[in-house]
Amino acid sequence: MKSKFVRLSRFKDRQVMRLGSGLILAWLSCKPALADLPSVEAPESSGGTGLMGQIKGYAQDFIVFAGLLVCAVAFINVATSAVHTFVEVRNERATWTKFGSIVATGVVLLVATIWLLGQSAEIIL
Repeated sequence: MKSKFVRLSRFKDRQVMRLGSGLILAWLSCKPALADLPSVEAPESSGGTGLMGQIKGYAQDFIVFAGLLVCAVAFINVATSAVHTFVEVRNERATWTKFGSIVATGVVLLVATIWLLGQSAEIIL
């Protein structure tokens, strides 16, 4: 009978220790991390001073980034079309002239897209 009381007492002590450890861990994880965080960088384009200037600068940077994404999508589409046409040429369903025209048109499209992006970035920034 005494051993059951001893086992129950030890079980209770272990549970109290687990609960205490859990509470200490929860308390420590809720404390703020007092790290020396870096300051937020200003946008690449100078939008001016103050909060509205920063918002304007970030908006201008986002527009330039969106233009770069458009160029990347255009490059992927041109490359996909060229590879698809090359496969058709290899399977004798298309001619080399069609392949050359697809590649030349794609190159002109990419150069024009990149040039227009550069012009718009100069205007925006």
